[in-house]
Amino acid sequence: MTSIGSPSPFFFGGKKAYAVDRSLRFNHGDSPYLSFTPSSTGNQKVWTFSAWIKKTAVTNDRHYIYSANYGNSAYFALYFDDDELYTYFDPGNNYGSVSGRKFRDVGAWFHIVHQVDAANTTQRIWINGTEMSLNSSRNPGNNNYPINQASKPIVIGKHSWGSDYYIDMYLAEVHYSDGNKYEPSDFAETNAITGQWIPKSPSITYGTNGFYLNFSDTSSLGADSSGNSNNFTPNNFSVAAGAGNDSLED
Repeated sequence: MTSIGSPSPFFFGGKKAYAVDRSLRFNHGDSPYLSFTPSSTGNQKVWTFSAWIKKTAVTNDRHYIYSANYGNSAYFALYFDDDELYTYFDPGNNYGSVSGRKFRDVGAWFHIVHQVDAANTTQRIWINGTEMSLNSSRNPGNNNYPINQASKPIVIGKHSWGSDYYIDMYLAEVHYSDGNKYEPSDFAETNAITGQWIPKSPSITYGTNGFYLNFSDTSSLGADSSGNSNNFTPNNFSVAAGAGNDSLED
């Protein structure tokens, strides 16, 4: 994947570059998503999500990156709406744009880290290592949210409470830590030669329901490589040869 790292063993300053072998394409028209249902409850107030994203469409539709819900009484989501980042925290029914920044580049990869600390009523978001200035009124309240809750699915690629709002993008190097706060430098670094923000091999604690999805196993696209065996079920993806293949080297 030449844009965010190379599968070839390149060396920079005597250091071997971290290899990213594959990404997973989420083609909106196919209604694709990944789902994992925790068997035990973890931390419902603190977590960190990290992923590399390449958007494939500019749209005013909603595109849910990851989400969870508890019936009709509690929700969490990170998503794009009209190409702005939104969050949704309920209890509190707090949803809306976290910043006025527009994400309309469909030709480049970018790295996002979403850190939530509801116990201290804060959230932080970084893009390519730079922290965004967020609307503090969108921060979570000091509540337990439905993510990391036993028997409640964590869904990547659509909203978890219905069959709609599928994403149109590529994802790679998806890390999720249940109960721990991490920052961009835990997942990526600046290349000393090129100045490019690139992935690295993180040393993090994943927690009860944490996971690492690198999409390297085409026979099991939702395989968890964190060691937790929190495997996701893939829905509506194809690994067949040709233009419909969703498991890609670039």
